[in-house]
This record gives sequence, C-alpha cells and structure tokens, in this order.
Amino acid sequence: MLDERLIGATFVNSSQLNSGVVEQYGVYYHYVIEGPAEVGDLLEVVRVTPLALIARRFDYRLTY
Repeated sequence: MLDERLIGATFVNSSQLNSGVVEQYGVYYHYVIEGPAEVGDLLEVVRVTPLALIARRFDYRLTY
C-alpha cells in the first residue's frame, strides 16, 4: 500500500486530464482526481489506494 502519510499533502494540478503523475519527496506517484478540477488548482490527497493517490481540489474553508 502507498504511504498513508501522504494524506493531506497538496500539489498543483498541471494537467487537463483527471489522472497523472506527481513527485512527492523524491518518489513519483500516480494520482486520480475526484470531482472537478482545473489546470492550476491546488489539489489535496484525500485517500491512498494500492494503485494511486486520490486527490480533490483543496478547500480553504475550515471543517469542525
């Protein structure tokens, strides 16, 4: 399983596709975007699966 410590990590979406590859801490990971996202959006890793990181557009609102 991929490293669960990546949950909460953020990165910038550089592709118009809903999946791609991102480098985190010197390691390349496949990711899949959950929900709508545009090029240049800040994405947050919300889940980790054996095949990919699941990311969605970062929300600046606080959750309680």
